Amino acid sequence: MDIHSFSKPKEAVITHLKWNAIISFEKKMIEATAEFTIQTSTIASKIILDTKNLNIISVKESFTDADLIYSLGKKQEHLGQPLVIEITPNTKKIIIAYSTNPGAEALQWLTPVQTAGKLKPFLFTQSQAILARSWIPIQDSPGIRFTYEAQVQVPKELLALMSAENPQEKNESGLYSFKMKQKIPAYLMALAVGDLEFQSMGPRTGVYAEPSILTKAAYEFAETEDMIDVAESLYGPYQWDRYDILVLPPSFPFGGMENPRLTFATPTILAGDRSLTSLVAHELAHSWSGNLVTNAT
Repeated sequence: MDIHSFSKPKEAVITHLKWNAIISFEKKMIEATAEFTIQTSTIASKIILDTKNLNIISVKESFTDADLIYSLGKKQEHLGQPLVIEITPNTKKIIIAYSTNPGAEALQWLTPVQTAGKLKPFLFTQSQAILARSWIPIQDSPGIRFTYEAQVQVPKELLALMSAENPQEKNESGLYSFKMKQKIPAYLMALAVGDLEFQSMGPRTGVYAEPSILTKAAYEFAETEDMIDVAESLYGPYQWDRYDILVLPPSFPFGGMENPRLTFATPTILAGDRSLTSLVAHELAHSWSGNLVTNAT
């Protein structure tokens, strides 16, 4: 029982998310569908998801496209509202069409002037601790883990990244696909959209940053592969395949966030002499303590 989530996973719990989204900087809104594969108990009559200021458009059973009966419970400060969906023990997949609110707490919409390049807008998420529910209807408890895949449409001049397998360059369509095969809790769902480029630093490591600071960032984090080797000697094999770093714009208000496969980092550690990269060691350590071994509540 997690008092910070409305979910009741012993009755019905999510196991996989298929997310399709359109990112609108003009509206400061995400329009999306969230299709969940679920596991139910033999007496399941409902599944409860956490939401916070989301506009729920429809809820359907995926295979039949039949409408499912749902209701939004009373708003509670900090927690938002429960989305209660009527199901049966045989329900395997549900799909929710929805949109976010321009004031969604996890979504940080930056104007061009708030970025390093000052030419294009930027979006990043901060789901920790219980803010994933403000951009995805989800069971927002660290004790509930799931895999996910996604397709995200963004303006063509921008690149989209997630806490998943990521592209390393922009394409002409602005449509990007993602897959996370390792199970994660909702607080590790992450998305970033901006004028970003990639530079490799080793077999498993690379850095994403705005073009004006990419070379500086790649120099600063050049020892990341060595850090992984040392961490593996202490804690065992690195289990997330890649460890990339995203340098956020100057207005990023945190030090770092250990989103799996893609650590979010403040540009204030780009000192020019690698003297502040202990932050990377800290976030890398979360690849074991935190992202693999996670608190229940």
